[in-house]
Amino acid sequence: MLKEHLVKMNKKGFTLIELIIYIAVFVIVITLITGFVFNLIRVQARIKANKEVTENNQRAIETISRHLKHAQGIYLPTSSFDSHPGQISIETSENKPSGEDLTYSDFYLDENNRLCLKQEGADGIPLTSEKIKINNLVFNRLIDSANNQSIRIELSAVYDNPSGFAAYKATSTLISTVGLRND
Repeated sequence: MLKEHLVKMNKKGFTLIELIIYIAVFVIVITLITGFVFNLIRVQARIKANKEVTENNQRAIETISRHLKHAQGIYLPTSSFDSHPGQISIETSENKPSGEDLTYSDFYLDENNRLCLKQEGADGIPLTSEKIKINNLVFNRLIDSANNQSIRIELSAVYDNPSGFAAYKATSTLISTVGLRND
C-alpha cells in the first residue's frame, strides 16, 4: 500500500531532475531578459547623449550664423581667428541701446568650455547646456577679391560624461560659412 501511494505521488508532482531543469531554464530566461534590459538602457543613454550634443551644436551654429548675417562688421581688436579657442566680436545694429547707432556682441568660451553670447551692457548667456563642452571653436575670416567678408565657423562639442563609460560618449562637429551683410 505504501509503495502504491508513493507511485501515485510521483505521478502527480515533479521529480528532482525536472525541478532542476525548470529552474535552469528559468535562470537562463531571466538572465537573457536582464541583459536585454541593461543593453536597452545603455543604447537609450547613448541616443540621448548623441541627441543632446547634436542639438546643442546645431542651435549654437544657428545662433552665431543669425547674428553674423545681420552684423555690420567684425570688431577686430577683440576677435581671435584661426585658432582654438576662437572669439568673434561683431558690430551690429540689432538690440542696440537707445541713442546708439551700433552695439557689440561677442561669441566666446567661458571657463567651463561652454559657448556664450555676450551683448554689450549685459552678462554672457550660455548657448550650450551644462552637459556639453566645446572642445574646438575656430573662426576663420575670409575676404574675397571684391572685399566681401565671410566667417567660417568650426564648432566641435562633446557630451560631458561624468560616469566615464564609453557607451555614453558623444561628439558633434559642425562647420558653416556665413557671409556678412556689410550694409
